[in-house]
Amino acid sequence: MSTTYELRKKLIEIARLDVGKLETSRNQAPFIKKFWPATSYPEGYVNREPYCAAAMCYWVQQWLTIPEVLAALNMSASAAEKWRCKSAAAFGWLDWAVKKGLVLLSDSQSETLHTGDVVVFDFSHIGVVVTDFDTHVHTIEANTGATGGREGDGVFEKVRARSLAKKFIRILP
Repeated sequence: MSTTYELRKKLIEIARLDVGKLETSRNQAPFIKKFWPATSYPEGYVNREPYCAAAMCYWVQQWLTIPEVLAALNMSASAAEKWRCKSAAAFGWLDWAVKKGLVLLSDSQSETLHTGDVVVFDFSHIGVVVTDFDTHVHTIEANTGATGGREGDGVFEKVRARSLAKKFIRILP
């Protein structure tokens, strides 16, 4: 097991704090409002925009306040804040990852996923990997629901077919 496993688990713990929370109206609730300032599009809340990527921005922002995570990434808090993704669009995370030289993984079962990898789905949706098994991946996702679409009513843990992933992003090896 990787020496960064415990640090990557902390990202899951942060995301889990929002699991089970539901919208009070379309794309709005007090818990959703906190996500948007972590993006480059803070007015997304008022505009009732989809918030899956905004949640990912927030969760990563919070994770990057942990001194041990910063040490593992060899970054100061201010450098990490400048470095982290701020895109409120799921596919924007892929552009960011390429620019930052991060490892991108395919949906192939031959790729070993890590807890804390970011999954960008083919249908313009994003989440964080809890674990993977065979042909499926266990995730935490915002703006999803019982039917599993990209327009949902809250934050949920999901099990999805790995083949739905466009790419996986490894932030911390």
